Amino acid sequence: MTGFFETITRRKERGLMLAAWIIEGKTAGAKALFEREGCLFRDDGFPEGLTAAICAAGMRQEGILEKAGCRIFLEHVSGRRKLVICGAGHVSLSVIRVCATLGFEITAIEDREEYAGKAREAGADRVICKSFGEALDGIGGDRSTAFVIMTREHIHDVDCLRRILRKPYAYAGMMGSRSRTEQIREQMLREGYDAGKVGELHMPIGLPIGSRTPEEIAVSVAAELIQVMNASDPGEGFPEGLAEELAGCPRGVLAMIVEKSGEAPRRPGTKMLIREDGSITGTVGGGYAEAQIMLTAGKMIREGIRECRLVSIGMQKGTMQCGGEITVFLMPLEGKGEKEG
Repeated sequence: MTGFFETITRRKERGLMLAAWIIEGKTAGAKALFEREGCLFRDDGFPEGLTAAICAAGMRQEGILEKAGCRIFLEHVSGRRKLVICGAGHVSLSVIRVCATLGFEITAIEDREEYAGKAREAGADRVICKSFGEALDGIGGDRSTAFVIMTREHIHDVDCLRRILRKPYAYAGMMGSRSRTEQIREQMLREGYDAGKVGELHMPIGLPIGSRTPEEIAVSVAAELIQVMNASDPGEGFPEGLAEELAGCPRGVLAMIVEKSGEAPRRPGTKMLIREDGSITGTVGGGYAEAQIMLTAGKMIREGIRECRLVSIGMQKGTMQCGGEITVFLMPLEGKGEKEG
């Protein structure tokens, strides 16, 4: 039987999902997964009535839901952030290098073989050496995708923009002077493209930090991507590789923030895996709070505790602490001998 985490790994590139975790109640630890069309997966302990209620409410909900004698944490799960960059000149290569370190899945489009090879060397996961229009026609968009236009000629920039404006995306930007990009913006409006999407284009691209070199421009672009995509990102989801590891049924404890207040640094949905050997993947914010979570998780592992726990940790504001409180859901993972669900 396909489990909760395996379902996430198989379908996360297909679009937004809604994960539901029972964090308090008789069946704490039971999980379900939804998409717009309905329920994808449901543990045996996840009530059918609750499943129907979540389906009826739709995909917009998130946070804590109290229903049917349970407390349920709802979070949105989407795929890895993707960057599609049109052009592989000096600035583009710097953007690729910076965004690769940020974990983006990068597709570079370049119609010159020599430059396409340089994009691959810079760290692009996929390089398409075709005309920009033909390549973009074969690429879909979603709310986890950013499009960046940095081609060598005005005609290519406009051709790319026309195609991108027809797609869904989280971010779209173009490099160029303020006067030139304003002319392009007016041209897109005259051609009948959606005024809202045209108005939200990031042209000129990047945050205004006075950048001059290709490397500095890349930093400004990456910073703008982070700013825009963090603001619109529906949920924390899973750190790279975590869902895949959880699908393999490790032994340990999964820690997940389900509530926060004050200036706590990480938001609900942030996850950390504490393995049996004490190693971890992910973070719930570091410092005192994370140390307490690791101590509690370590004790659960040593004592063979199989019941889920909710732990609230206050972070009093001071020299080394940010202030606020987080509530963390701790779910034991019994290892390969146990069947998920």
